[in-house]
Amino acid sequence: MLVSINFEDDQKTLQVEANQRLTKICDEHPSSILFGCRCVACGTCLIEVVSGMENLTPVMDEERILLDVLAPDNPNIRLACQCIVQGDIRIRVAD
Repeated sequence: MLVSINFEDDQKTLQVEANQRLTKICDEHPSSILFGCRCVACGTCLIEVVSGMENLTPVMDEERILLDVLAPDNPNIRLACQCIVQGDIRIRVAD
């Protein structure tokens, strides 16, 4: 199944196979999202999910702890390194 990922900052939309890590997709198709540790430690890859939050894998405990520190008041923020894309999403780099 193909899914659509719109990168607002880059003004591009990709069609990719579902159930892939966003890190892998960004490695293959460079974007404005920067990755640091890739393991929930640095928070470099904060993204805002404009639409399609339900199409990403759920937030796990380790990610929740960091999100509560970095973006406690915004439920649309995720760490791109923890997201597996399961359906259409629209994202941008978080402020």
